[in-house]
Amino acid sequence: MRHVALTSPLNRFVVMPTTAIIGGGFSGTLAAVNLARFATSPQRVVIVNSGRPFGRGTAYGTTRGEHLLNVAARNMSAFPDQPTHFFEWLRSRSEFDAIDDHTLRETFIPRRIFGDYVRGMAAHYLGTADPRSHVQCEVVEDSAVDVIPRGVEPGSNQGGVVMLEKGEPIEAESILLATGNQPPAGLPGAKKLANDRRYCGNPWKDWHENLPSEDQHIVILGTGLTAVDVIVTLRNKGWNGKVTAISRNGMLPQRHFRGIEWPHAVPDDGQTRSLKELVKLIRSDCERLRGVSQNPAIAVDKLRGRTQQLWKALSLEERQLFLKKYSADWNVIRHRIAGPIHDAITDALDCGQLTITPATIESLASGEHGIEIQMVNRDGSSDRIEGDLVINCTGPKSRFSDSALPLYRNLFERGLAQPDEMDMGIAVTDNFTVVGKDDTPTPFMYAIGPILKGTLWESIAVPELRQQAYLVAQSILHQEPVTVSSLDTTEYCI
Repeated sequence: MRHVALTSPLNRFVVMPTTAIIGGGFSGTLAAVNLARFATSPQRVVIVNSGRPFGRGTAYGTTRGEHLLNVAARNMSAFPDQPTHFFEWLRSRSEFDAIDDHTLRETFIPRRIFGDYVRGMAAHYLGTADPRSHVQCEVVEDSAVDVIPRGVEPGSNQGGVVMLEKGEPIEAESILLATGNQPPAGLPGAKKLANDRRYCGNPWKDWHENLPSEDQHIVILGTGLTAVDVIVTLRNKGWNGKVTAISRNGMLPQRHFRGIEWPHAVPDDGQTRSLKELVKLIRSDCERLRGVSQNPAIAVDKLRGRTQQLWKALSLEERQLFLKKYSADWNVIRHRIAGPIHDAITDALDCGQLTITPATIESLASGEHGIEIQMVNRDGSSDRIEGDLVINCTGPKSRFSDSALPLYRNLFERGLAQPDEMDMGIAVTDNFTVVGKDDTPTPFMYAIGPILKGTLWESIAVPELRQQAYLVAQSILHQEPVTVSSLDTTEYCI
């Protein structure tokens, strides 16, 4: 077993095991920070970061001030054991001095500022300023493409070697997969448009630097949170041309709101309930809320702390049914947007600039005057629309068994990992250990973040990710997990 040697002040060599973290976004950075917080002996941490700025990832790597957090400041601490940490950090910034505490707690902060927060924590905890730190951290800008186990027998715990696309291999005793979402799923015909400036397959690129004239037409593929980002950026830049957004359900995210104290729809009595029973309970609760002139989304929010537990208790067939029948409505209610963002979208709709089209996209093709989009409407009729700029905001690819990422293809082929039952991510144990071929855990490999969505369902937002980063660090360090009591994750303001 290879260890990195560190010379101590007494000129003795101390063993320094290595943890390789694949992914330098929010989840990977917070896992490294927690390793630094909890380590009681020397540790080496190597973070492999690719594609987006280290510590910021995709969501918090935006430079646009109009892109706001979807959660109020009061619930955005990076640490489950320090719930006011982000709020206190905001108090260190002069631009918030004039805002009283209550208002600041309920404010939806620009995402780029939250990126500053995460990056600042990385500098503090992973840097060299604190002589008490046991962690030596290194960030490698590269892409991990494979992991080669050091043990011969399946399930051996001798660590592995992370193979990089360009750089030298990284030997590690522990490896954490924190790769975030997969790239967007390819649409039929999109490959042929790779070099067409009228098509943007990645909405996080600088598409807004070369907008068409205002007498032309922009088409957004999708109506979720990323599509909302595109719309508010267009309005912020003063672009007044026509915009059409297309999605199967034709639904936009809802607005955050002020709610009331309310009991849980599903009793926490230890009973396992079927999907049918859960639907009945939640629908009844929604009706009661409407009866007192309250937003039925309160029923969904009150389940937040138990959503993972309820999801894991469902059968595979029930989870699949939920995806098919209920997930679109759930996501619109659950993933809401800040008031100023919702106002901008509403204004765009009211003035006729924005049109929402519920349809299924069949194919994309390069036309003489624009990108041609072939689609099927809800009534089954075929239709075609043309865009002078088309932006793919359909979201990340969900299927993992045919992932386009070399890392996961190789992990599956080696039997070190396997897709979860839902094929929405990778399979893990309760302590985030990756499960490989024949349901055998790979003891040196862990996973957190959106790649656990199939296992946990609720696994993409800060309240869940901070808990995962906190717990997985303790697992890697072989420490007993420290339970942190947490209040309900209430997204609305009371």
